Amino acid sequence: MNSVSSPAFQQSLQRARPPVRFVHASDLHLDRGIEGVVEGPPHWEQRLWDISQRAAERLFEKALAENVDFLLLSGDVLDANLAGPGTLLFLIGQFELLAEAGINVYWAGGEFDSPDDWPSAFPLPGNVFHFPSNSIQEYYFHRLDSGSSVPLAKIVGMSRNQVKRSIRTTEFSQDPGGLFTIAVTNGDVEPESLSNRRIDYWALGGTAKRSTFLGNPRKKGLDGKPITLEPPDDLAGAPSHLAGTPAGKRKDLPPGPYIVHYPGPPVGRSPKEIGGGGATLVEIPWGDDPILTFFPTAPLRWINDQITLGPNDNAEKLVDELRRRIKNHRTAQTDYDLMINWFVDLPPGTLASNLRRGSLANEILTELRALYGKEEKLTWSASLTVLLPDALPSAYYEQQTILGDFLRSVKHFQTNSREIIDLEAYLPKEHGEPLAEQLLLASKVEVDAESPEEPPKTRLVQNPEQADAQCRILREATFIGLELLGGDQFKHFARESRAVARIGEEDEDEK
Repeated sequence: MNSVSSPAFQQSLQRARPPVRFVHASDLHLDRGIEGVVEGPPHWEQRLWDISQRAAERLFEKALAENVDFLLLSGDVLDANLAGPGTLLFLIGQFELLAEAGINVYWAGGEFDSPDDWPSAFPLPGNVFHFPSNSIQEYYFHRLDSGSSVPLAKIVGMSRNQVKRSIRTTEFSQDPGGLFTIAVTNGDVEPESLSNRRIDYWALGGTAKRSTFLGNPRKKGLDGKPITLEPPDDLAGAPSHLAGTPAGKRKDLPPGPYIVHYPGPPVGRSPKEIGGGGATLVEIPWGDDPILTFFPTAPLRWINDQITLGPNDNAEKLVDELRRRIKNHRTAQTDYDLMINWFVDLPPGTLASNLRRGSLANEILTELRALYGKEEKLTWSASLTVLLPDALPSAYYEQQTILGDFLRSVKHFQTNSREIIDLEAYLPKEHGEPLAEQLLLASKVEVDAESPEEPPKTRLVQNPEQADAQCRILREATFIGLELLGGDQFKHFARESRAVARIGEEDEDEK
C-alpha cells in the first residue's frame, strides 16, 4: 500500500488540518416583519418590516467574517409564495456573496420553503444545495484549499415532507468509514430516540426556541476531562478510500456522542419571542467534541418588564419608574432597538381602574413614545398592562345580588376552562351570527351527523392562544363587574387590598 494513501497517513493528515467550521441557522422567515405591535412608530415602519432581512444580513456577514467552510439552513427561510421579487433577490444576493468566498450552502426546506415552491424565474447560485422533500440526499465536504480529495465531513439532508411532516430519522445514514456526519432537516424529534442513529450532529429547525441536546455523553477520565476519541485504525474517510475497511466496521462500534441542535430564529418578531435571536457557529476539532458558539444577529430585542407599586403610589410615581427602567434598558442594550411590554402589579383602586380602562395607560404610552421613540436606537413602549389577581375572596361569589350572579357566571367559565362561551345567544338576531364570529374566541368546525338524514353539525374548538385570551378576558370581566356593580363593595375591596399590602410591607420590615 502506498504510504500516502495508508489509513495512518490519512489520520495524521486529518489531525494536521484546521477544524471543520460551519454556521447553523434556521427560521429566517425573510417574508415576515414585526408582529404583535398594535401601534408602531410610523417613521420606522420600513425599518421594522425589514427586521428579518436585517438579521439575515448579520448572519451572512458573520459567515463571511469567520471564513466558515459552509452554511447549514434547516428550514423556514422564506415562503416563496408570499415573498416579493425584492426578497427573493435579496436572498440570492447573499448566496452569491458566499459563493465568491467559496462557501457552500446546504438548505433543507421546512414548513414554508419547500424546494418545489421555489420559482424557476429566480435560479439559485451553484453553491446552494437545496435538499429534496421526498428523498435523502448526501454530500461530502472537501475543503477547497486542501489540495486533496479526502472529504472532511458527510452532510445528509432532506426537506420537510409537506404530507407526512414527521422526520423519518431512520432514513438518515452515517458514513460507513466513521467520517463526521451531519443531518440537516426540519421538524420535531425525540432527541433520546436518536441514540443509535450514529449521526454526529442533527442540524434541525422549525421552533422558536433555541435548544441543544447532548446524547451519549462521552466518558470522562480520572482527571474529569472527556476521553479523546480515537478514529478507527482503517479510516480513510470516503467511499473511494474504503477498500480496506471491514464490512460493518462503523456499526460494530458502540453509539458515540451526538448533538441535536435547534438554533432558533435570528430575530424575535413578536412579544412571544422574548430576548434577541441569532445562529450557531460550530467547530469540529478532529477527535474531540464539537464546540457550539451562539452569536447574536437580532437588530431588535423584545423585553417584558414588571413594575410593582404600593397602595399609596400614584401615576407620577409610575411614570418616573418607567423612565428609570427605560434608561437602564437603553444602557444595557446599546446595540439593539427595543420593544418593551410593561406589566404593572398594584393593589386594586383608582389608579388600577384608570389604567385598565385605557385612557391613562394610553396617555403614559404616548408620553414615553414621544420621549424615547425618536432616538437613533428605537426604544418603543409597545404596551402597558395591569396585572390582576386570579379571583376575588369567596364571600363575593356567595352573595345573593346581581353582582353575585355575575361573578358566579364568570367563575363557572373560569373553572370549566374547556367550555367555550357562545355569544350568539346574547346578541340581536339580525346581527347575532356575524357579530358573534368576530367576537368568538374559538373556531367553528363541521362534524359528521349521527345519521345520513341529518345535516352536518358544527362544534366550537379553541386553540391555545384563544384559550389564553378567554382566561384573560374573564379575569378582566371579574373586576369590571366589581367596579360597575359592586358600589361600596369595590371601595371596601380596594381598602382591604391596601391594608393587606401594608401588612406585607410591615412583615418585610420586621424581617
